[in-house]
Amino acid sequence: MTKERAQATLQELRNLHCISMDSRVFSSGEFVYIPIVDDCAPRLEGYDLVEIKPRAGTKQYLPQAIRGSYDRIGDIAIIKLRNRERAIELGKSLLKSKSGVTAVWQDTGIQGEFRTRKLTWLAGEEKTVTIHTENQAKFILDVSKVYFSPRLATERMKVARTVQDGEQIIDMFAGIGPFAILIARDRKAEITCIDSNPDAIFYMKESMKLNKLKGKITPVLGQAESVIRDLPKADRIIMNLPHDSMKFLGHALRAIKDSGTVHLYSIGSPKSIEENMEILRDSGFTIIDKRIVHGYSPLESLVSISMRKTF
Repeated sequence: MTKERAQATLQELRNLHCISMDSRVFSSGEFVYIPIVDDCAPRLEGYDLVEIKPRAGTKQYLPQAIRGSYDRIGDIAIIKLRNRERAIELGKSLLKSKSGVTAVWQDTGIQGEFRTRKLTWLAGEEKTVTIHTENQAKFILDVSKVYFSPRLATERMKVARTVQDGEQIIDMFAGIGPFAILIARDRKAEITCIDSNPDAIFYMKESMKLNKLKGKITPVLGQAESVIRDLPKADRIIMNLPHDSMKFLGHALRAIKDSGTVHLYSIGSPKSIEENMEILRDSGFTIIDKRIVHGYSPLESLVSISMRKTF
């Protein structure tokens, strides 16, 4: 992959437990090569797989000693290990590496009305504000005040590439606006971004200033189910509230144009996801794409469902 995609792809493959620790990640020219576990190859549809022997002296992106699940947001690492000693060990390894991490926090769960991360400082600077780069777009955020997942980088880019100039779009649970900013950067679309977290709206506006946008983004502070009633019908709606998206299906159905597209994200077991898809079909949608974005627990996954209103 290109160097611009390296960090996002490393995170995706780490989440899938597909990175081999027997070899090093290295760069050559414009590309970065990541060693993968042999058993993972059949599952990596969409990745360019090649057989190659790394040359001596090539750049190492992550030291082999680093093991454990963590999110990299800007120069902040958020470690998901529950064992504090192991989390501190991993954090110190990250700080010593050439990864660019300057602050390390432990994620001990989700808290509050806005479902932000409950963070405990582990090592490095006690900073929570950072600038994160994703698909060459920049986002500024406070990881303690807004929820942002770098694991959706590929998903956000896939959605952005399907948008056409002139679309009217509603992002019902926009956060700091990563879907909208990627869309508006490349398309002359109009996106209304709704979120009930004032900090998310603040950082959305600040992030908009960091990017050159072709489209128009309108941030709106409020509850999606209330705000959406007064908006014109949309060509496309994004519903990224994985635990609760299905609860807002009726609001999306009333707000989408005939033949409009809805991108819904849901966490569940294979059985519950299939049940949700039946509900979607019965509600007047045709499923045009379904895929697992990443694992969430041993029995559940985050699933992306794209659908079109047909009646």
